[in-house]
Amino acid sequence: RRRVRTTTTTTTALGDGVPRDDVAVERVVERTRDARASTASSTASASSTSSFGFVRFGFARDAMREYSAVDDDGAAFERARCVARVDGSETEAPTVYVIPGNPGVPGFYETYARELWGAFDGARTIEVIGYVGHTRGEYGCRAWFTLEEQKAHVRAYVARRRGGDDALKTSAPPPPAVIVGHSIGAHLALDAMRHLGTDAVDVVVGLMPFLSVNAKSPTQSVLNFITRLAPLVHAVGKLMDVLRVVAPRVRAALLSPITSVMDVAARDVARAWLGWRGLVNMAFMGRTEFVALRTAVDECPLIAHASGRCAFVYASDDHWAPLHQSDALKRLTTLDVDIHVLDDDAASTRISHDFVTSDAASRVMAEHTARLIRQRERAVRAATVAS
Repeated sequence: RRRVRTTTTTTTALGDGVPRDDVAVERVVERTRDARASTASSTASASSTSSFGFVRFGFARDAMREYSAVDDDGAAFERARCVARVDGSETEAPTVYVIPGNPGVPGFYETYARELWGAFDGARTIEVIGYVGHTRGEYGCRAWFTLEEQKAHVRAYVARRRGGDDALKTSAPPPPAVIVGHSIGAHLALDAMRHLGTDAVDVVVGLMPFLSVNAKSPTQSVLNFITRLAPLVHAVGKLMDVLRVVAPRVRAALLSPITSVMDVAARDVARAWLGWRGLVNMAFMGRTEFVALRTAVDECPLIAHASGRCAFVYASDDHWAPLHQSDALKRLTTLDVDIHVLDDDAASTRISHDFVTSDAASRVMAEHTARLIRQRERAVRAATVAS
């Protein structure tokens, strides 16, 4: 058994801007068949307020075999977590798991997670589950992971977390969780509900869900082609790694067309993350997405399984979650699917597919997400009572 842990503390504001206590930031490398990386030590301030930080886990092949194939160097994923306040209530609030879109980096969702925590008045734990392998180079491995492997990774993580950390186990099982999925993360969230069951996952909220390839989108056709150019993907990734060391200003200039439209926090995450390992995982996972998501959205069996328990949010000018797909779902009369289309004219902040790169858009989406979760939970309870 081998574990490496470093802990640092920071202070920041959370939710409504009330300062929170110091939080622990941990990096954990786990080389044991138990794969109990989620039993990371308690935060520095195990108090009644929240904690938020990044936790990076590494696993050897044997430890990960149950839910993902990794190479002999081990693989890593990141987790960001805002812990619910302890208010003395005997009723535990459902945990909200957030599944990012590709590239599956929790750092992009930091503001969104904090704001979602605040929208629930700190009563719920918010966890952002990163994709395995989609980390900065020093935490990664020489492997890339398919959509199916990422789905298995998310299912196993949620199941393990619901089983309880060793230090936090209670006699009563936790309430069913809520899973929020952004883009392809919505597909992973629906998959988790289907495999884990509604006793484990109560509600799914999809934000600009990528559930089916958009045949009308030239952009997706181009991206599908690029993800198959393995030498190009490797070359660009290696170039980013080399420039990080020998010419960081040149690297920043090359990235500026992408990062210049981001807010500061997202820009820092993008600059730190983008390199060979992360880019290879993002592109090659994307390749498997284009292969797997060929079923028409209104014929998706995952949606049928989540009928009455899911809500989807769509925005205009989004080729990943186009409005013609939302219209197709609205026409379904046999399924109960809650569809919301954001109104650009009525909103003070325009919401796009990459909303997590904007602090203002993240706040708006967090408030909207909290409302949808509450609505769906009430609807599920009412349906349960009626039956």
